[in-house]
Amino acid sequence: MNRRHFLFALSGAAALLGSARPGRAECGTQTAREFVEALYQKQARLQAEKTPMSEEDFNATFSSGLRRLMTARRQTPTTLPDGPILNALFGYGVLPGTEVTIGKVTLASGEDTGPATIAVRIKHRGEQHRLLVHVINQDDDYRIANIIYDSGKSLLAHYQAITRA
Repeated sequence: MNRRHFLFALSGAAALLGSARPGRAECGTQTAREFVEALYQKQARLQAEKTPMSEEDFNATFSSGLRRLMTARRQTPTTLPDGPILNALFGYGVLPGTEVTIGKVTLASGEDTGPATIAVRIKHRGEQHRLLVHVINQDDDYRIANIIYDSGKSLLAHYQAITRA
């Protein structure tokens, strides 16, 4: 990612965050932290059962900008090895059936009504990991705009790299 791509992504994120409307949390339902915690608890259970979320529900979890990248045409060179598989919510190398334990879920920055960054502690294969989940308000609900894995790689950067967007 060069400086131009970084600034473009940063300005796009700022535009999304600036246009986000307060929604569900003001109505007395979920906070951003509660949304992320419930999502990750459900996904950990589905992961252990090897039962994926429906494609519609999975796509609805993410912001419209991230969804566009996720469904964009891939431009990965065929000469490269496949490498570790990315589980969008849990990170690299988490295959179906891998038991994932959800630990502490805390508000790292932002507002409980969003936009916010939520820190999620997970454990799989005996190793602790910390994820940072960026949540925004979109379409009167919370949506994930990016996930930063403890390796420093992010979901947004992954899709930008394979779509060359």
